[in-house]
Amino acid sequence: MKWIIGLRNIKTGLAICICILISAMLKLEYPFYAAIATIISMENSVTNSFTAGKYRTMGTVVGAIVGAGFAFIEPGNAVYCAIGVMIVIYVCNLLKWNKSVSIGCIVFLAIMLNLQPGESPLFYGINRITDTLIGIAVAVIVNYAVFPPKHEVSLHKERKALGRRMADVFGQIAGRGEQVDLKRLRSELGNLEKYYRLCKDEFHLKKDVGDTMEQIGEEIESYRHIYEHLIILRRIVDEHGLKFAANTEVKAKSMDCDRAVQTPTAVEAAAYPETDLGRRIAIVYDYHVNWVYNKMQELGLPVPLKQMIRRVEVPE
Repeated sequence: MKWIIGLRNIKTGLAICICILISAMLKLEYPFYAAIATIISMENSVTNSFTAGKYRTMGTVVGAIVGAGFAFIEPGNAVYCAIGVMIVIYVCNLLKWNKSVSIGCIVFLAIMLNLQPGESPLFYGINRITDTLIGIAVAVIVNYAVFPPKHEVSLHKERKALGRRMADVFGQIAGRGEQVDLKRLRSELGNLEKYYRLCKDEFHLKKDVGDTMEQIGEEIESYRHIYEHLIILRRIVDEHGLKFAANTEVKAKSMDCDRAVQTPTAVEAAAYPETDLGRRIAIVYDYHVNWVYNKMQELGLPVPLKQMIRRVEVPE
């Protein structure tokens, strides 16, 4: 169990403090709503904070308009509350504001159930919108100015870690014929994709990193393809009951790069059993091993020596 207080936790508390102080300075009647907007809008990136605030604002506007309309008729009426909630949900869905439904209903019910006698429903609704905008503004500013998220650092760490992990898994499959945990590899790839999306969408990034992000995106796409080839290699071994032959030392042969790509990945082609099924499986296996090997070399990842990559023995 981790007892460390995260930066997002600290920033949320700081934002709440600032929000309440601003509400007191502006003499807002219900600082509660501004504080709620701050909590909802404090996300793991500045862009996500802005997006959450946008949904909060849209829902607040819909709920305030519908709530003010019904409050003019009879605030607190149970039937009107039910009908009003259905209208808020319908309008939000109609406008494709699905993430605004909950807050829209909350604002509607706040107006219908908290409106004091003699208080104007219109001004009450406007005040709720104002509270929301103040809370969102505080959350976005604090998230941007105070310990802004450094997703670039996490992205580069994940890139290096995944590259090493890919090379290790390939060595385990093709070099040592070991069982590997591809689910863990998929999870690590998912983490890399998450940080990439956060970095790409974050609007506080410098403008000159566009080319770098494009290159990283291509690298991640290559990792996806490598992962798919590794799955196929693992399935070939498991489903066909393949057994790896022991590593055999071979003499290096002088050849150019183009010819090296087409060279078998281990000792000699004669190592395969002389069966039609064996030859076909060997061709498929070699294709995927060579593809992964060449792609990893292209990405600059550490790969085992080609002489160390094992062939397979296919039982007749």
